[in-house]
Amino acid sequence: MLRPFLRSSLGNATRFLGTEASAISEEDAGAPRNLKRIGRALETYLRHSRENASMMARERADFDLGKRHLANMMGIDPHTINQNDIDKAIEYLFPSSLFDKKARPVMRPPDEILPRFNRFTFDDEGRPSDSRFYTLRPKFYALLSEIGLKTYNVSRLHAEHVKLNRKDDVNDQTVSLTGTTWINEEKMKKKLGENITTEMYAHLFLAFDYLVSLPGSVVESEFISQFREPLTSATASRIFGPEIPKVEICSKTNRRTATASVRVKSTNATVTVSDAGTGQWDIDGLTMHNFRSLLAREVLLCPLIVANLIGQVDVKATTVGAGGATAVPRAVRHGTALGLAALFPDVEEKLRLAGLISWDPRDKERNKVNQPGARAKWIWKRR
Repeated sequence: MLRPFLRSSLGNATRFLGTEASAISEEDAGAPRNLKRIGRALETYLRHSRENASMMARERADFDLGKRHLANMMGIDPHTINQNDIDKAIEYLFPSSLFDKKARPVMRPPDEILPRFNRFTFDDEGRPSDSRFYTLRPKFYALLSEIGLKTYNVSRLHAEHVKLNRKDDVNDQTVSLTGTTWINEEKMKKKLGENITTEMYAHLFLAFDYLVSLPGSVVESEFISQFREPLTSATASRIFGPEIPKVEICSKTNRRTATASVRVKSTNATVTVSDAGTGQWDIDGLTMHNFRSLLAREVLLCPLIVANLIGQVDVKATTVGAGGATAVPRAVRHGTALGLAALFPDVEEKLRLAGLISWDPRDKERNKVNQPGARAKWIWKRR
């Protein structure tokens, strides 16, 4: 009696184990064979990639929902609202007088606000396609390698021209960097999307400087210009207020001039500074001698004293507004300093350190209710 029962039980168990084994083998065959071989670093990267994708999907959904709510609040069609409409609505709903634009409230797509996630591609075996994946900073080393290849190509091209006696060839000239400067470390980090150290940044631009110094580097001018920026944008970030104006040539006198528009309190001034002058002043038809206040004269002459250019330039200014004993001289001083910085770039740093090319945003504070002044309080009396 037991023998047939055991035979049937063993047969059922064998069939069950065979079915499980075949199912496991089918699963292994369907899944990538290399998943078990992927290292811990790759597994961590894949997990972070999935988490970042799900997080960005949630943020995009929240942004779309907020955009529809904002459109309903402002009476705009949710299907036609664009980023320009969103910026105007945020500026209207959340007025801010903060001078730094980065501190003001914004509503932009998450792809522009959140940091980018560096994605890599892998082959069928689970190996990264980029050979620099394990350097931890593949884009930095890729750029360094590209600079090295371009340096080799420029040197080889120049050697061929020398061999063929083509010394006057246009392609043998060095690239012109006038009016531009290298981008700073923060912009380079943002451009590469990687966190590089100061030493790595220095090594990078040492390679760039060597490439620029080679004869024939004008061939790679387009590549080099990607990592340079105009000097105006570099100086604009160091000063507060109006930017340094552009230099123009007067058609009548053939003299260089620079015109700046500035404001101090409620006084607006337009100041024109001309080089090769004799020290003449014209402020609304008045000269320096018409300002009887010694303080006003010192304020007007301050930029010329710092730049050591007294008697070498002419200043003409027109003002609009209430003015005052010090408001008009301060406005003319600011415009004069900006004009001097444009005409004589070597004195710009002196003027900046003296605080003469930065805008003074202070204004007269309004009187408070039930107070004799803006800050003054009534004298307390017991009776």
